[in-house]
Amino acid sequence: MAARAGGRRLSLDLLQRATVSEVSLASEVKRVECECCGLAEDCTGGYVRRVKERFCGRWVCGLCAEAVKEELERRVPREEALRAHMEVCRSFNRTVRPNPAMSLAAGMTEILKKGSRRAGRGGSKKKSCTFKGCTAG
Repeated sequence: MAARAGGRRLSLDLLQRATVSEVSLASEVKRVECECCGLAEDCTGGYVRRVKERFCGRWVCGLCAEAVKEELERRVPREEALRAHMEVCRSFNRTVRPNPAMSLAAGMTEILKKGSRRAGRGGSKKKSCTFKGCTAG
């Protein structure tokens, strides 16, 4: 009888250790990097697993997840929405991050080009300036 009780006790100890081990793995924090923008976050393994399940096996930060959700509102498949957002991030990382000043200049140039194209089509009408002290019109 004592051997049987000892065997049961041993099984219970093993079960408790296994459960504690699983809980500690699930709550263990690790650093993960967003596969879209490169942002690094500290997250639990369980959270990382849930996010990867939602985003085709890829780790996506909260900000990128929201951007992908907006893409999904256009009724595109999840993989396509994720791919489109990842391409935007890649483009941003290639152009804006290395040289923000050049990116700003390129953006302003693009705005001016669009404005001049509209003006050439007659789509933009000149408005008189209402700013106090302005002599432009």
